[in-house]
Amino acid sequence: MKASTIFTALAAVLPAFASNSFGGLAIHSGSPIHLSAINANANSFYLNKPTSSYCPNTTVSSCPEGKYTYFTPGNTTLSLAVEVPGGQRVYVAQDGSLGYTIPHGSVGGNQTVSYTGFGLKDSGIHLQYLDADFAAVPVGQGVYKVYAAAVEETPRNGTSFAFRVQSVNASFGAWEY
Repeated sequence: MKASTIFTALAAVLPAFASNSFGGLAIHSGSPIHLSAINANANSFYLNKPTSSYCPNTTVSSCPEGKYTYFTPGNTTLSLAVEVPGGQRVYVAQDGSLGYTIPHGSVGGNQTVSYTGFGLKDSGIHLQYLDADFAAVPVGQGVYKVYAAAVEETPRNGTSFAFRVQSVNASFGAWEY
């Protein structure tokens, strides 16, 4: 697929640029995951599973829509673009799965995770972890869980994909995911 066609498709799925927040799409031409949105759901990331977000209506006057998953890059870190105090950080678990903290930054349990190693490549349009792409591992009925391909424990029955960044016109995607 031509690059111009990919960017046209990206623009149709996610809103246009204005902040440093971005959404992500899986790029693997000819595969069933091609152009699938990368969504936060139950402290993990999935393709073909809707974003799950929360807004405490009783304590917050207004919340972002929460329909899409938005990220905010750091120097070698990645966070979710949320309003909840303390934020939510993205990490790679020991098994290679891509996850995110509960609100206020906690992972929970005794997991060994890595918060660093993320980087934007190719003029900021391609997210990688430890200079490698990601893998989509089927978990049922067309739904795929996202793993970092650079981690040795990552399941090998997945489909590799490039994490294409699409800047969005929003500071926050949700109150919390």
